[in-house]
Amino acid sequence: MHSDFAFRFTLLALVIIDLSIPVYFRRKAAATTGRSLGGHRCRFFMAERLLTAACYCGIVAYAVSPRLMAWSQVALPTAVRAVGAALAGLALTGFFWAFRHLGPNLLPDTPSADRALVTTGPYRRVRHPLYSAWVVLLTGYSLITSSWAVAITGLAAMATVVRRIPTEEQGLQARFGDAYRDYAARTGRFLPRLRRPAD
Repeated sequence: MHSDFAFRFTLLALVIIDLSIPVYFRRKAAATTGRSLGGHRCRFFMAERLLTAACYCGIVAYAVSPRLMAWSQVALPTAVRAVGAALAGLALTGFFWAFRHLGPNLLPDTPSADRALVTTGPYRRVRHPLYSAWVVLLTGYSLITSSWAVAITGLAAMATVVRRIPTEEQGLQARFGDAYRDYAARTGRFLPRLRRPAD
């Protein structure tokens, strides 16, 4: 019982930090540039948002009262759930690092002429570190809650992201041309390349 309360408390703290990081950096970018926070176009992000909302509803429901998610619980050892908490904490560190390097590129209304190809911080080795961190975070949340429903909705949300990544990369290639092609050749999509491409 005591360990369950500790996991619920940890989970709530992680979710609050998780949701606060993008808000903080988007507001900081808006204040620095004088542009509005704006928003993503719904037709591209609706499925992802709905699935993410379903996932987070399950997470919060468990944190408030585990009985609400008892129907989806699986028995996991305390040590495995503790690993989940550590993974979530690591992922949030990655989130902070990646958001910090994105700068004004976070804002949807930033003019194309002002957008820069970010190749610093985690972007030096990986093209989509935010998505990589999100996978680790959702894995951590799934282990902490020991809920297959959280895991499945999280995986479904991530699948919608993975499906649109090629379109995102085509847009970046059209915007930055050879600079992006060179960047893509020396970086991994989600994990660093083990070998640099031959010249």
